[in-house]
Amino acid sequence: MSVVESTVDGRYQVIARVASGGMGEVFRAQDAVLGRDVALKILHPQYAGDRGFVARFRREARAAAVLNHPNIVGVYDWGSTDGTYFMVMEFVRGHNLRSVLLRQGRLEPAQVVEVALPVLAALDHAHGHGIVHRDVKPENILIADDGTVKVADFGLARAFADSHVSQAEGTVTGTVQYLAPEQVQGEPADPRTDLYALGVVMFELLTGAPPYGGETAVAIAYQHLSSQVPAPSSVLPTLEAALDGPVLHATARNRSERPASARVMAEEVSRARGGLPPAPPLAEVAAQIPPAEAVPPDRATTVTIPRVEPRGSRWRRRFRWALGLLLLLAALGAGGWWTWANVVPHYTHVPKLVGLAQNQAVARLQALGLAADYGPPQYSPTVPAGAVLATTPRWGAKIRTNATVMLVISRGPQLITVPNVVGLSQGAATRKLEALGFRVRVKRDFNDNVHAGDVISQSSQDVKLEKGSQVVITVSRGPELVTIPDVSGQPVDQASGTLQSLGFQTTTTKEFSTTVPVGHVIGTDPPAGQSIPKGNSVTLVVSKGPKTFPMPNVVGEKAAQAKARLEALGLVVREVQVPGSINDTVVGQKPDPGTTVHQGEDVTIYVGG
Repeated sequence: MSVVESTVDGRYQVIARVASGGMGEVFRAQDAVLGRDVALKILHPQYAGDRGFVARFRREARAAAVLNHPNIVGVYDWGSTDGTYFMVMEFVRGHNLRSVLLRQGRLEPAQVVEVALPVLAALDHAHGHGIVHRDVKPENILIADDGTVKVADFGLARAFADSHVSQAEGTVTGTVQYLAPEQVQGEPADPRTDLYALGVVMFELLTGAPPYGGETAVAIAYQHLSSQVPAPSSVLPTLEAALDGPVLHATARNRSERPASARVMAEEVSRARGGLPPAPPLAEVAAQIPPAEAVPPDRATTVTIPRVEPRGSRWRRRFRWALGLLLLLAALGAGGWWTWANVVPHYTHVPKLVGLAQNQAVARLQALGLAADYGPPQYSPTVPAGAVLATTPRWGAKIRTNATVMLVISRGPQLITVPNVVGLSQGAATRKLEALGFRVRVKRDFNDNVHAGDVISQSSQDVKLEKGSQVVITVSRGPELVTIPDVSGQPVDQASGTLQSLGFQTTTTKEFSTTVPVGHVIGTDPPAGQSIPKGNSVTLVVSKGPKTFPMPNVVGEKAAQAKARLEALGLVVREVQVPGSINDTVVGQKPDPGTTVHQGEDVTIYVGG
């Protein structure tokens, strides 16, 4: 009977098949009781006959059901129908990470962080409840339509791995591309096992392929035992190296060398995120993938492989194999040995050498059967002189034994003499310093002796500094501008002292004034309130008092003409009309003509005739 369009347990109406895996098939179903879509995982029939598996399935389903975290696919229900066991889970609308990879090829580093951090949050929550996933892989990481990352199948991996049906004695079950070395050896898994798998997933997301490949599952599994996962940037040279550290730390072959917990690994990934270029959010990437019910054709499947046997039996078998090989070599003679040693290729990985002293790096290469050669030494502000600055190939790269690794030795920081730029213009000084590799910072200050825009002083001169160091130059703003105060009405000596105390030079000139006493300041040139450079000259206009002159004779002149003439001389004219007279001719004046008068003095003209 077809599962699609059937009803499971009288409650779950199956709508469509979503995916298939090693344990069973996943369907989208409608919960008729609660009226919601759910994911229904129906296990393969062969597991129903394994009592041990059924007991473990119940136990693990109960354990997974207690997990309540936004990044974990929730488990709602479990049971059996017609002899087949099923599990009811949260239905996530979106795609699994495998579909995203098939569509995109690889993700940008910022997108990998967007996947890794919620997965680590989910693992941290599960590990805190004593649950290890054991099968972290792209198929079990879901990207919802809103970009939320969720981890699926918590608890099922353990039940599947322990099943008598699926696993014979001396074998180990799992997704071979993501198996940790301890899983390959049949050792118990712990939280650090999940971190290894996530490290491999991150490598695949960054580079587009898992770190290990081979014709058989066994060949791939044994690479987990014999090789260190390389740095992603060594496989894809254009890739930013910021996530190399977290990936290499998580995929250490010895689990004691991995991060202590998912939370610790999350901190490492978060620290690496700061230097990554921005990338489109996962929700946008997932939205570009068309909906499909079919399972991706090259999904990573769960398989069963021979596990590494306990050490005693393994060494006995290796001894027998080695003895047979020695006998064969003895029969073939020295020529056969030379062929095996020199013709059959052997491989290793370039060790981490950057920062080691030259002799230490050479010794480490020789211990791995590698030779050292040298490229031109280079300056470095971070690696001390005599230490390895870079290698070709890079750290982690796979390389044949007897091959040569190119070492670039650091010359230490480059020291350059700082030239004298005092007196140069700001532009010329900056160009001269920057051409030598210095960073220039400009300060500005007033200076009475250096033209505006020219360099007054510099922080370092005629000394050797590391290339890239900062040199501060102080550029003249010219003489300081000072506002001229109002000193009008002050005695000339007092006004002169006030101006000189502000840094001005003073000169004087004199003018007549009817309002300012003799020897007092009428005003300044430039006028008060104007700002001029300190040290400039200010002229004090000093009063000579009113101007004196002989009183002119205006008798016989018309009154208007006489009045205008006298006022032009600064006199104050009072006009008196002679009683009984109607003419406008001046018939008299006071003071008399020739009398000495001064500006501002009152005079009187008498009009009549």
